[in-house]
Formats: sequence, C-alpha cells, structure tokens
Amino acid sequence: MKRLLVTGGAGFIGSNFVNHILERKEELQIIVLDSLTYAGNLANLSSHLNDSNIIVPESHERLELIKYDLFGNSGVLSDASKDLERLKFKLNTFAHNQTPVNELNRFLEDTLARNRLELVVGSVEDKNIVEQLMPLCDTVVNFAAETHVDRSILNPDQFIKTDVYGTYVLLEASRNNPDLKRFLHVSTDEVYGVASEHSFSEKDPINPRNPYSASKAAADRLVYAYNQTYGLPVNIVRPSNNFGPNQYPEKLIPVMIIKALRGEKLPVYGDGKQVRDWLFVKDTARAIETVLEKAPAGEVYNIAGRNERENIFMVNTILQRLGKSTELINYVKDRPGHDVRYSLDDNKLRKELGYSPEKDFESNLKETIDWYLNNQEWWQKILDHDKEYREFMSRWYKER
Repeated sequence: MKRLLVTGGAGFIGSNFVNHILERKEELQIIVLDSLTYAGNLANLSSHLNDSNIIVPESHERLELIKYDLFGNSGVLSDASKDLERLKFKLNTFAHNQTPVNELNRFLEDTLARNRLELVVGSVEDKNIVEQLMPLCDTVVNFAAETHVDRSILNPDQFIKTDVYGTYVLLEASRNNPDLKRFLHVSTDEVYGVASEHSFSEKDPINPRNPYSASKAAADRLVYAYNQTYGLPVNIVRPSNNFGPNQYPEKLIPVMIIKALRGEKLPVYGDGKQVRDWLFVKDTARAIETVLEKAPAGEVYNIAGRNERENIFMVNTILQRLGKSTELINYVKDRPGHDVRYSLDDNKLRKELGYSPEKDFESNLKETIDWYLNNQEWWQKILDHDKEYREFMSRWYKER
C-alpha cells in the first residue's frame, strides 16, 4: 500500500481518516476525490493543503463557495504563501468537459512528486476523472456518499446516483487497474434495519428501510458482487453512528450543540427514545486502517462503538455539559420510517484483527463538544454562507 485514492475525503469521516493516515504513515500518499457538495469542507484538510495540491474544475456548481473557503477571511489559503497564477491555471484547465484524456493523470504525477496529498474536486460519477485517477493508486477507500436519512426522504435521486452509480464507476475503474491491492468500501449499520432485540453480526441479512440505507445496501452488495464475480480484492466495513470533530451540522450531535450555544430550540424526533450506538470518528479511522493492514480480501467487518444511548439522553447530556436548560428541548413530529434501534456486534473485528477503541465514550463526547466550542468559525461559516444548508434546515423542520 503506497498511494491511496480516498473518495469523499473532505467529508466528516473521510477527512478524519485522511488526517489520521497522513499523521501516522509518512510513507503513504493520498489522492482525495471529493465533489465538495454541501458536506465536503476544505477546512477539514486545511493542515495538509497548499496552493499546489488543490485541483478545482471551473465548472463546479459551488465554485464561488469553494473560492471563499480558499481565499476568504480565514480561508484555507488566506494566510499562506500561494501561487495564485498556478491555482488559476488549474481552475481554468480542469473543467469536467474540457479535461483531455490523461492530462489530469500527468499533472498529478508531477504534483505528487512534491506533495503527500492531492485534492481533486470531482464526482465519483465522473468516469473521465475516476479513470484518470485510478492508475495512480494501489488502494481505494470509498467514503463518497450522500449520508443523511432526512435528505434521502426529500430527494432520493441523488442518493441513488452517488451511492450506487458512483460506487459502480469506482468498481469498474478498479477492476481495470492491475496494480490494485485493495478496494475498501465504507457502508453503514443502517443496512441491517431495526435491531429490536439483538446486535447484528456480519452474518445477519440486510433489511434497509429508508432511501439512504437502501442505496448504501445496494452499493454494499455491488462491491461484494465484484469480489465474487471478478475476484476484486475488496473489504466492506459497516460502522455505527459516528460522532466527533468536523461533522456537518445536520446530524444530531452538532445540531444540538450549535443550537444550544445559540439559545435556539432543540428539535427532538418523537419521544427521543430512539437508540443509536455511538462510535467516535477517530476510532472509525483506526478501525479502517486496521482492516486495510490485516484483513483478508472478501471479508465484511462491523465497527461498533458499544455505546448504545437514547437520542434524548444525548441531548440532555449536551445541555448539561453546556450549562443550558432542558426547556430548550422541542419534541417534533417523528420522521417517516424512523428505525427505533441500531446495534452491532463487532467481535469479528476485535478478535480476528485485534482492534479496540482508544478512549471511553465520555472522553470522546467531551472532546467533540469542546471542538465545536473552540471552532465556532468552522460551523458559523456554514450557517452564514451555505444557502443550501439554510434552505434544507428550514424546509425539513418546518414540516415537523
């Protein structure tokens, strides 16, 4: 394993994995392919970005927001020594519909001689880009996905495109790469459906119940099929509910922290009794690293936090830690098809590969809350400048 293609590497879990690997594995290089739609954030990789390792297509639909993230107040490159002409060249050259075959490949070979990380802004659905990146890598880690259940209920179309078709594009390019050593696909515990009594093991059947989990289940099985049909060396991991730094403020923990800090009402679905198994994102990164290094091809691994908590418990704990009143809680109409409980058995990962989490749940939750307290600029930029985020939050919770 010398060079990784990490899709969705500017998102929440993906960026934590990229940062973890770059800090621990000095011999490895990473190409991140991320579409930088709403949840991808350049700031998540800021400690590794410079003016020579970002490629942004001029045709990108969020180009202005990306430019702000790069050059705006406290932008990723605002205080750095940067070659603006070089970056402008890339902005003007690598438009999706203008990239000549192999030009991106040649350009990256040159820049990777100087950088351990290269960020390419593009979609896993774009065969042209994927086929040019694939020969440069010997390992693929696929985080790219639309991930929010609420959004999948409003707009399942994009979930099918990214989660299913995007995975297909990656698989096709991977099986044509003779140097590929491993294709690791990041799935989810939600593919199993409701865990009414027991905790799901890898041998349990999948039973997704919403458009998000159905799209992830389809991708999960497609990856497995490429192993069985073409002999592609794959692994699949199914992590439980992640939390930690850099999580986009549409998921429960960051939503509750930010709203509490702003003195706003905290929307809690139904009676708040839904149970989730909470997994610290840095443990997820370590678990994936363990699978890449130790797992035989073709195997599936659950990654559990072993921290089952009701949503209302999490909300009350956050309020207590922030010194806020429970009067801020606002019980709202539950979402359609809301699974009551998710729970995983990850004995296979722990016993066969020797994985174990680093710290306890309380320490990890404290670190997460402290991160949002100390990084207000990160989430305030989203609230202030991301129109799409504001429209989604307004539309979704207005209907509750």
